[in-house]
Amino acid sequence: MYANITDAILYQCKLNPWSLAICTPGSPIDSISYGQLKIAVNNIARSALARGLAPGQTVAVFVNSTIFHAATILALSRLGIVTVSGRMGKIPQELNTDAVIADEPKFFAGKKNVIGFDPKWIAGQGTAPDYESIHRSRENDLCRIILTSGTTGVAKAVGFTHKMLIDRMACYAYSKGPWFSQGSRVFCDLGIATSPGFRYMLYTLTRGGTIYFLGDDPTAILPAFDLHQIQIMTTSPHGLGEFVQFFEQQPAFECSLDYIVCQGAMLSADLARRACTRMCQNLYSSYGSTEVGTVACGPASALASIPGAVGYVEPHAAIEILDSSGRELPIGREGVVRIRTPHRAAGYIGDPEATKAAFRDDAFYPGDIGRLTPEGLLVIGGREKSILNLGGDIFRPEVIEEIVTAFGGIDEAAVVGMKNELGITQAWALITTRSPFNESALRTHCQNNLYNAAVPVRFIVVDSIPRTDQGKIDRHRLQQLATDMSTH
Repeated sequence: MYANITDAILYQCKLNPWSLAICTPGSPIDSISYGQLKIAVNNIARSALARGLAPGQTVAVFVNSTIFHAATILALSRLGIVTVSGRMGKIPQELNTDAVIADEPKFFAGKKNVIGFDPKWIAGQGTAPDYESIHRSRENDLCRIILTSGTTGVAKAVGFTHKMLIDRMACYAYSKGPWFSQGSRVFCDLGIATSPGFRYMLYTLTRGGTIYFLGDDPTAILPAFDLHQIQIMTTSPHGLGEFVQFFEQQPAFECSLDYIVCQGAMLSADLARRACTRMCQNLYSSYGSTEVGTVACGPASALASIPGAVGYVEPHAAIEILDSSGRELPIGREGVVRIRTPHRAAGYIGDPEATKAAFRDDAFYPGDIGRLTPEGLLVIGGREKSILNLGGDIFRPEVIEEIVTAFGGIDEAAVVGMKNELGITQAWALITTRSPFNESALRTHCQNNLYNAAVPVRFIVVDSIPRTDQGKIDRHRLQQLATDMSTH
């Protein structure tokens, strides 16, 4: 078993130097072969060493080009340097980094050891440094830090060893069905900075396949589906919805995908039906988190009839449902979700309070409310922290959102609790729509399908619903947006 996550990829570079490794259609530099990737990794490693970087350090990477970003991560990982991909120019304060590599260093004035990334880092003969004498990797060495999506407004840092990443990728051989394990051309709509985006890239490259990401022109991926015969799409419900709308509006375009994996948030029955009709019958829902990886997966066709169903518990995962006292509940009862996997994270770097709250009893508590069926199906009812107390009645916003989006013409909905002049919390629904809608009819639709207290008192049309990198509704930003809208 290889000990460093870069080793197997460099091996593929020797076997398949002319094969396409990474492709970002619509970008100035839109592809790199395995042979070119090896040269890039070796040259970046030399450039990093020349600028004083050393094994054991932690480096934040802010490089806009996905191809250069990926090559930088692989090069630094091979040198024994821990990498973290920053988001929106920020990294958590509690995460101490030794250096920042950025192609726009002006945005990091005041930070220590900011190193400007230049495409010249790629230039050179591609001769490999003496990696073994510089750093001999051990499987339990920390190699990568990934920031969670930060749905509470604060992203948390999760550390990964080489072994943790390799073990999680090994589960892909069975956990997502035969299409995923056999596919060699994978489009990832989630981004390299996310946990699944990074793992999908590693998994595809270690097998000699081609990983596709969105480029500077996101629409350029559409002709690439057919031109490159892309087999698999990995995306969030939000991303899937955008693709579904395109294919519905452009009937001349055929979708040739073999398989779609949707994750990061709840996949609604309506979206699943439309995606299966217009894009691909083999649509699967996947559930997990940065902290534990993927723990449940299932075909959308089998989950559609059970609201909240996210997938069957995978063999390597143990999921328990607990009551408020921490006692395990029987099958079918709803309660707090607790997850155990052999490759879960140990906690959040530099945040002992958040670690204590989420990592207990040798397990991880994702903050979800759910239940298990006798068949091992996990059904998620909502989030503990997002539950709404509407005048004394308790509701999950996801239930209200599902009803609102089932109304014709409504694309997306996000529900938030807002206090009225009497201090009573009421439901507001922020919505996006592709065409004019009858608000009175929408209200009647909600009244016919929801308890009276759960019917939104206001429907507000917005340009977009605030979301995290993985497509989840950003409840923290949503609250602020609703507050801003309340003055209009």
